[in-house]
Amino acid sequence: MNSKIIKSYQDYVLIKTNVEKFVKDYGERYKFDEQSMGFLFFTLEKIFNLQEDEAYNAITDTRFIMKQKKYGEQFTHDKGVDAIVINEEEKVVHLMNFKFYTKDYEKIKDKHFESNEIAKVLLLLSDIFERTITSNANPILSEKLKEIFLLQDKGNRFEFKIHFVSNIYNGFTDDEEKLLRESLIKGYKNDVTFEYILIQNFITKLIEKREFINAKFKVNGKNFFEKSEYGYRALIAEINAKDLIRIVSNNEDIRMKIDIEDEEIMKYAINENAFEDNVRVYLKQRSNINKNIKNTATSDEESSKFFFFNNGVTITCEKLSYQGKNSPVLELDGIQVVNGSQTIHSLKEAFDENAENFYEISLLCRIYETNDLGFKSKIAEYTNNQNPVNNRDVRSIDLIQIKLQEELSVKGYFYERKRNQFDGEDKNLRIDAEKFAQSFLSFRLQKPAEAKNKKSTIFSSEYEGSFIIPCQSGKIIFTQGMTHENRNRCRAICS
Repeated sequence: MNSKIIKSYQDYVLIKTNVEKFVKDYGERYKFDEQSMGFLFFTLEKIFNLQEDEAYNAITDTRFIMKQKKYGEQFTHDKGVDAIVINEEEKVVHLMNFKFYTKDYEKIKDKHFESNEIAKVLLLLSDIFERTITSNANPILSEKLKEIFLLQDKGNRFEFKIHFVSNIYNGFTDDEEKLLRESLIKGYKNDVTFEYILIQNFITKLIEKREFINAKFKVNGKNFFEKSEYGYRALIAEINAKDLIRIVSNNEDIRMKIDIEDEEIMKYAINENAFEDNVRVYLKQRSNINKNIKNTATSDEESSKFFFFNNGVTITCEKLSYQGKNSPVLELDGIQVVNGSQTIHSLKEAFDENAENFYEISLLCRIYETNDLGFKSKIAEYTNNQNPVNNRDVRSIDLIQIKLQEELSVKGYFYERKRNQFDGEDKNLRIDAEKFAQSFLSFRLQKPAEAKNKKSTIFSSEYEGSFIIPCQSGKIIFTQGMTHENRNRCRAICS
């Protein structure tokens, strides 16, 4: 993640929408209606990957425990720790302090984590290392501490991680953070560390790729060049067309095998998750360019010249490694094809029909190693030029669009930032990005002429106004078509 924090009202609303869903799903079952308690479940499931029962058992928050009405007496102390996760396998104990804000975004966007929470957590740490359970600790917290002590008695040595969790952007002030670090080092050396889980961490988790795709391929001879600058790394290489098809296969073993028979590659389809950062859904063979790619690949005369006729493909990855200067094997972790979807799909169709020519087909491959989401988006935007790409296509991989899709999915809708992205889903639940913005321009911004006659401005000069306008209720309005039915759908989503 970038060190620079970009604050966004959209991020705040996306987290709030997810939390509201957890309140709706779990509130009746566990006797709560507060968003702060939905936030507990949301964090434990989304960040720590716990199942519902595991999340329930991890919560030590006194208010939550009292609502379960399992204990007759009143008790007050969770010692500033609202959840504890004991990972015996990794020898880590996670201690979590939560703060959830329902105030207006403008009032909390520059807020720092409350410093009075530090003293509470440090006192509990002292109890843990003194192996003491104070009488005013709530019963669930007491049980968790006893479990830790019992595991230590069996020879387990734990690392303790303190997590300060909130729907704000800032941790403690620099001075407060410095004092906390010094206290932990002085008192516990390397046994205790702390970290923040804030808005930016949640957003990264919510919009991350659903599948991490790794692969290997061998460069053709010495035909590659690497450049590293400004914290980014790029490698340009010649890749065999068969390898290009193989490394996006939906079979992990196939992606990792350098030498493999054609028949094995043909057995498996392309893994479409490798194209989530691409600006478009594959256009099949409706495009003349796609047809020409396939025809060139299957032509006895033209296939060997494919390298000169094609612009190549662009791939981003989170990690790139190789050794040697002649025909090195490249290992790529976290592949995303940001430009070249049409080329790869067309080649796959040609390969499945006739693989004989593919030993002579190679093409240019640009690979960028980066974890910077904004940089990936710009690479996709600037390198898409083989098929005509309009502004709507380019914006489809913008973070604003990805977040809109995620928020609407929580509400049960399919937001199509790419054309026909959810072609197989219920059409009454599909919301096309362009029609959505047209309605917004027309009804909300009172620009019906622009909505009808200047659609190109929706994803250019009118982009931010069309997609990031809060309504009176403090949420984002989403619209789909120009019909009365779709306007009602907008109101339902916003309510």
